[in-house]
Amino acid sequence: MHGSGGTHSMRNFKSIALGVGFTVLFTFISSAAPAQNVVRTTPQASVQSPQLRGVIKDPSGAVMPGVDVSALQRGNVVKAAKTNSEGEFSLDLPAGEYQFAVLAPDFKPDMRTVRVATNTPALAVTLSVEGITSIVNVTENVDQPVVDASQSLDATTLTGEKLDALPDDEESLLAYLQALAGGAGNAQLIIDGFEGGRLPTRDQIAQIIIEPNSFNANGTGPRITIISRNPGPTRWAGNLSFQYKNSALNAATPGSINKPQTHRSVISLGYNGPVIKGKLGMTFNVSKEQSESSSSSIKAVTLAGPVNATVVSPSTYDYVSVSQNWYLTTKHTLQDSFSFNRSRSPNGGIGGFNLPERGYNSSNQSWNIQVSDNLTISSKMTNTFQFRVNHGSSGTNPLTTGIAINVLDAFNGGGAQNMSSSRNTNFNVTEILRWTPNAKWNIQFAINGNHQSNNNVTVNNYLGTYTFSSLADYEAGNALTFTQTSGNPAASISQTDGNTSIQATYRIKSTMSLNMGANYTIQTHLRDYNNIGPTMQYQAQIKKNSIISIGARLSYPNTGFSIGSYEQLLRGNGTTKQFNTVISNPSYPDPTPSLLEATAVGVNSSFQTRVKDLVSPYTINMQLALNQTLPKGWRVSPSFNINRGVHQLRNRNINAPYPGTPLDPFITQEEIDLLRPYFPIVSRLNQYEPTGNSLSKNLNLTVQFPSTKKFLKTQLSGLFQYGLTWAADDNQVQNSYDIRSDWARNDQRQRFQTQFSIRPPWVGTFNFNMNANSGRSYSITSGKDDNFDQNINDRPAGVPRNSLRGPSVYTVNLNYNSPVLNFRKKKPAPTTGTAPAAAAGNNAALDSLIQSAMAAGLPAAAIQQLLAQAAAQPGLLNGRLDAPTTTVQQPSLMHPQTTLNVSVNNLLNNSRINGYSGVITSPLFGQPTSYQSGRDIRFTLNSRF
Repeated sequence: MHGSGGTHSMRNFKSIALGVGFTVLFTFISSAAPAQNVVRTTPQASVQSPQLRGVIKDPSGAVMPGVDVSALQRGNVVKAAKTNSEGEFSLDLPAGEYQFAVLAPDFKPDMRTVRVATNTPALAVTLSVEGITSIVNVTENVDQPVVDASQSLDATTLTGEKLDALPDDEESLLAYLQALAGGAGNAQLIIDGFEGGRLPTRDQIAQIIIEPNSFNANGTGPRITIISRNPGPTRWAGNLSFQYKNSALNAATPGSINKPQTHRSVISLGYNGPVIKGKLGMTFNVSKEQSESSSSSIKAVTLAGPVNATVVSPSTYDYVSVSQNWYLTTKHTLQDSFSFNRSRSPNGGIGGFNLPERGYNSSNQSWNIQVSDNLTISSKMTNTFQFRVNHGSSGTNPLTTGIAINVLDAFNGGGAQNMSSSRNTNFNVTEILRWTPNAKWNIQFAINGNHQSNNNVTVNNYLGTYTFSSLADYEAGNALTFTQTSGNPAASISQTDGNTSIQATYRIKSTMSLNMGANYTIQTHLRDYNNIGPTMQYQAQIKKNSIISIGARLSYPNTGFSIGSYEQLLRGNGTTKQFNTVISNPSYPDPTPSLLEATAVGVNSSFQTRVKDLVSPYTINMQLALNQTLPKGWRVSPSFNINRGVHQLRNRNINAPYPGTPLDPFITQEEIDLLRPYFPIVSRLNQYEPTGNSLSKNLNLTVQFPSTKKFLKTQLSGLFQYGLTWAADDNQVQNSYDIRSDWARNDQRQRFQTQFSIRPPWVGTFNFNMNANSGRSYSITSGKDDNFDQNINDRPAGVPRNSLRGPSVYTVNLNYNSPVLNFRKKKPAPTTGTAPAAAAGNNAALDSLIQSAMAAGLPAAAIQQLLAQAAAQPGLLNGRLDAPTTTVQQPSLMHPQTTLNVSVNNLLNNSRINGYSGVITSPLFGQPTSYQSGRDIRFTLNSRF
């Protein structure tokens, strides 16, 4: 009754909140009025395509109206405009690379190379006064705050030298970007307008935009947007890498008495290029991995004594993929890809308390097809359509056959009993429509649909498992429980879910924005149709370099009742006729007498059900954040957020003996059964219900320091992050009838992470990553079933849940990237006498620049500034601001560019304890139960050709 009333009252609260939220949302949308922005175009630039937009400011931070901005290609001005009264500009341009010029009297011209693609984020340009060199050039200030109708106000933009300071290898680069986005590793990755995909190499990236506080209705986390330098490959190029590590260079796992010989090798090949230049590009990737891993270490105690040994688990992994990028027009691109992978892992499942006899072999393979269509409908509207299908199959086979023996926190022996095979197919369709009616509004509509189908054969625990409280009970033959599965092992299930969202961002003014939206989710197998999640975020630039952000959202998962939970429901409610029998105090070593007695009294199997009014869980999130840019490019970002989880799914035994507290140890089984609410049914009745709750409060601080060259010509850049968390929940309960009494802390209170890069001259780059966490809370348990509910999680009297704290852990990792290794002698560049011809060509190019600038409507003063820039940067006439004076040889098959990468995990080789045993009856009570691996060194040779 209590849970049902709470559900209805919460639904009423949500309905009121949704009504208010949608009233505000549609009032704002209906009041949107077109904004005027006069743009002068040349005849060559008649195609309306993606936009290049932004804001121009003076050194004081004030906006600059009436400033001339222009976009150039191959030395010609293709489009020009003036900033409006808010200092904003917008240029409709075909996708591609441009030289962007900002020209204003008495100010130093700003020239930069930009890459225009669908949904290109806005630029923020701060001009320097002509002749004053103490003002930092705009290239180093591209992360200046700017309000953009499709971009979070606290976004960080990386270009130019800041890109050069990033880690070289893909793994370190992705980890660094995820840390900038918030450190949780869940940021949405968008590459050239497409979600997901392989990260481009650092030299292929033109711009990176990181939005840590993204309250988008169609996504729950931060966002990383990457824009590459070219929309497609211009020449055929490849990459070959070989990775190797050997146990001879690695340290032994702490707590283990042996160090087996192991190795790991990975060879990868990638090749891409234009099939039809400017129209079709293709990419091929293939990799092969063979390893003998020793990361699993046994930490167990048997009757014969301790077992502390590292186990070798060999594995293989193969991967191949091919993708095509079709550039149908400047407004229409199409991407398709196919990938296939397979893996085999013999001798798995060993380690911790699991003895070698519990090992098993596993294998799996899968293929994936993806198609993405990106269409620019007009200068104000784009559409993205994505289709994915994935098919996978897997299987496991135990190494030994026999009844399983589990002694709590001592050892797990006997057969693994996990023979299984599965086939699953997933379909996904996504449609996203983005509309920018004017400079102040950005509206996005999204629809996402998923369908899953699984066919599983699970022959798990068909021989049965004995559980003992201690080694003494095991030696005496006094088992706590015996569990056994029987019946039909096959199950075929499918599930469909979908969600739709609307997101509207209103640029109130150049220093203020309001973000509003809502998401609706629906699925089969769950009769809950009230899952509307509103979201809202307000951002304001309160000072020149200070941005405050306040956001709140209510979010539902795409599947509130997962396909795995639905499968367990079908297996347990009699639909597939698979049964699970649990017997307390069984006969040992032969379970037959206990099984016959259980059948006689009606304990045939556990039964799985769910409440009639099961609803989807949801999370309420509120956040307050500050983004402060300091002198010399430093940035400090503190934030505080509160997350509350409501209606979390719980599987509770509703037929446990009442009242769920410890009973007289001498009580008879008949007396126990009389205490069950559903007597004469004496089996376990497990019920899915939405009664779980959680609450967390998080204080986070990120300090980012920029690249410098102030000490012995050595660059130093990186960031520091600190997190303080208070979290509690009631996810694990001892008493099925008193859930609230198990509300307890469940967190790692303090977290610290730092990533920094040291780049001395000539020797390469050293990237360091340090993580430190305080211990996680855990519980003391008695090792007994004191309340006879057949769950062995009882605690001693008066001891609350999670009363102990685990060990603190810190790790230092190092990643070294060498400069290009030269294996050939350098030859002097040949001299040529082409100066007159080059001068003649420059005169023609200058004339073309003047004619195109006049046609675009640039005033004479701006054209003079452009000519001065062309004289200072001759590459501008050829479409390259950074065009070198000497020819730089591209890597080729005969002249590859080879680099060496050395990755060291756990550089200091400190002992990292995973946790302690909290079972009082265990011989390891209060002692470490497992360790993370020791120092590990990996070498990678990478050649580009």
